Parts: sequence; C-alpha cells; structure tokens
Amino acid sequence: MATTSSSGDAPPPPGSNSLPTPPAPSAAATTATAALTTTTTHDEPTTDSSSVKAAVDPSLSEPSPPEQTKDEPSRKRSRVGDGTDKEETVHSEEDMSDTLQPFTALPFYGDHKRAISAFSFAPSSSASLGNNGGMSLSSNDGHAQVLCASSSADGCAKVWDITKNLSDAQNTDTTKDIPVESATSSSSTPTTTRLDPKLSLFGHNRGINDVAWSPTAAYIATASDDKTLRLWSAETGDAFVEFRGHTNFVFSCRFNPQSNLLVSGSFDETVKLWDVRCGECVATLPAHSNPVTGVDFNRDGTCIVSGSYDGLVRIWDTATGECLKTVYAEGNPPVGGVRFSPNGRFVLSGTLDSKLRLYDVSGGRERGSFGNEYRRLHNNRPQPRGGKCSKTYAGHKNSKFCAFSAFLSANPKRQCVVSGSEDGKVHLYDLQSRMIRQTLEGHHDAVLAVDAHDSLELIGSGGMANDKSVRFWAPAKVDTKS
Repeated sequence: MATTSSSGDAPPPPGSNSLPTPPAPSAAATTATAALTTTTTHDEPTTDSSSVKAAVDPSLSEPSPPEQTKDEPSRKRSRVGDGTDKEETVHSEEDMSDTLQPFTALPFYGDHKRAISAFSFAPSSSASLGNNGGMSLSSNDGHAQVLCASSSADGCAKVWDITKNLSDAQNTDTTKDIPVESATSSSSTPTTTRLDPKLSLFGHNRGINDVAWSPTAAYIATASDDKTLRLWSAETGDAFVEFRGHTNFVFSCRFNPQSNLLVSGSFDETVKLWDVRCGECVATLPAHSNPVTGVDFNRDGTCIVSGSYDGLVRIWDTATGECLKTVYAEGNPPVGGVRFSPNGRFVLSGTLDSKLRLYDVSGGRERGSFGNEYRRLHNNRPQPRGGKCSKTYAGHKNSKFCAFSAFLSANPKRQCVVSGSEDGKVHLYDLQSRMIRQTLEGHHDAVLAVDAHDSLELIGSGGMANDKSVRFWAPAKVDTKS
C-alpha cells in the first residue's frame, strides 16, 4: 500500500479502468510537420551559436534493474555501463551575470515522506485552452496561477499551488536578504513556510518515478514501480484511468500536445503509446536493449524521443512507429533522461558521464547502417542514423542516478539549461556559451528532480532521501502578472 501523506488523508482505493473516463480532450491539433530524418555523428564540441539560439524559442521553426530498497527513491537506479567523452570541459571564467538578478531560494517549500523522484510545472499556455477542459490559470488578484506537481518514492504525487506564496515573496521582497542556506532550511529560519499540498494523489502501491501535466493542465499522469500509469483529475484528484501493460517499472511518461495520447518508457525496454480516454495501449515499440529512462513528444506530437541505459537516444514517428534517428555519445554512456527543446528542433540528453548534450535533430537523411542486430531484425534494412551534437554541458555530477534537466526560456536575456546534480546543487548553464551561470545550493542530498516554468523565471527542484523537500528558486523580483 502507498504510504500515507503528511497531511493525514486516508488514501482512496486504487483506481482502475472501470473508473469514469475523463472528458475527451480537445481535438484541435497543430499542423503536422514533415517527419524528422537522419544525420548522425559522435559528439562535436560546438556549432554556430545562431543555430542553437532558437532551441528554446517555439516561435522559430520547429542487466536487470537493481532492486529498490526501502530508503531509495524510485528514480535511484544503479549505473549501467561506463562511458567517457574526450571533449574538453568548458569552465566559466567571466562574469555572466550582466544586470540580471541572480536566482535565490524562495521562502517556502513542500515535502514528501521519502525522496523526490520528479517535479513538473503546469503549462501556462493552458490558460488559453480553458474552453477545452483545462483549468483557468489566473487568480483573483490578477497574478497568473502557478501550479506544479511532485512525485516521490513514498507512492504519492502532490499538486502545489504557489501563486499566493510567490506573490507574497515578490511584494515583501523576502528573497533579497535571505541567504540560500537559511531560506532552504525549515529549521534555521522562521520566515520559511512549509506548504500544504492542494491535492495528494494516492493509488499506486509502489514508488512513483515520473509525473506529467496534460497541455490543458486538466489532467496529471503518473508512472510507477508498480508497472502501471494512472490518469488523475488535476482539479479534484480523482483517479480516472489505470494503464496496464508494462512488465517492469514504468519510468517516464508524457502527454502529446493534443492530450489524447500518453507515451511511457519502462524498464521492460519498451515504449508504449496509450489512448488517454480508455486506457488502451495503441502501440508498443521494442525501442531499446536496456531500460528506457526517458520519453517525450515534440511540439506538434508527430515525433517521440526515447533514451535508454543502452546509451542510445532515438526519434520515432508517432503515426507509424518507425525509428527516424538514433544518436549516441562517444563511449555510449547510459542515458538518464531526454526532452525536446520547445521548438522541437533539438533534443537534450543527460548521460551518466556527468554531461548534458544538445542534439540537432532537424537535419536530412543520410545513408548508412548502425549495427548488424538492427539489420537482422528489420530484413537487412539500414538503421536510420541520428543528428549532430551541437552543445555539451559539463560541470554537474551525474554518474549513478537518472536526473532530470530543463530549458529555462522565460527571459530572452537568460536562456539556460537547468540540471539536477548528485552534489545536491542545481546547475544553470548558459544555453549558447555552455558556461555555468549559477549554481543553486540548499538541498541536503542529491537533486534528481528539476523543472523550469515556461513563462516565468522560476525553477523547482526536489531532493533525495536525506532531503525530501521541494524547493523553489527565482530572481529577487519575479513578475507573476498575467
């Protein structure tokens, strides 16, 4: 049974497919773009910065897993394989701050009973989709409503509404004079507020690995070590659908932009596509030869990216299930997480050699093959190959666990890649220069769960078993007006 939450609420009975199905999501879909085609190489240190500048601007084109122990978070997995990269690490030796206020810890936090495995902000773009079933993301005082969700090895997912807390922090300017150490420790300063969750989602009987918002912010999906996914109402916390079919831990999940499909990656080495309305599996991709650690849709939903402990990142055609690209780093270090850039042209991959790589997956097809095994399984057809590594970010520590990363793009003057780290810090890399702009300190254990808000300069992070807290970071002043 799932551990009860700190709020004391008794968990409801587990959900099932017999539960009421949610209203059909919006059928409006963005115009389909041509499927991505191939060009792959090993890592290259850099490319023309102008080609990467658009990565965070959507307006510019588009062998078995270790046993989970009592105190381990669901995302805590032993490292599989080794891999090193010969590329020289870039260190920052110049002032990157310009006139921007640095990020600092906000004076409030959330918590779980065990390690935080995932964290995600609700999409702000859903405010314009209210007529299609999404919640209204605006508050009575004129500030944009800021919702987020976290999941944990305690088997519970929590929804947080930090709108008022964020507004209060801005109005009183409390972040300006609170050092990170005190602002992120509930025992060291009386000004730090412990948040009460808006919702606590119970139903899984093992730890939860991932949590994802639908684009309308009407629904939340969770992926668990109990081999299932669940669909929840983000308004009431009701469980709508249980997705069954994976034969091992479900490690990652994401909605497509139309909210009618859910993709999942599992330790059973497959990627599955699910019909959100009925919970049926509509496609299974035998994607990798090791556990799948990350999945994501591109901005129009025509492609899926998957990453795995086998060291490969693959791009799939959503409609046909065809593998369009395969990319990999030199030495094939295990992949701990993947995500598309907001414009869909790049894929950010985190690997267990303490590096993040940004791949350009928008190029043309190239002839060639990748491995005799693929030829054997596909009637001697050449394996599609992948894209060019445009940027490599190094400085954080990530060699044991699967950590999240995110694009921080709300401020055009501060476009960053945000990464969790096993040293307990959150690292902010400048998107183009690859230099570390800032490190955020305050957690007391490794940080695997991070996300950045899509329209505010706001970062959320979650710590592992010796920390168990959800922290929030922003510049001294953050504009939350809608």
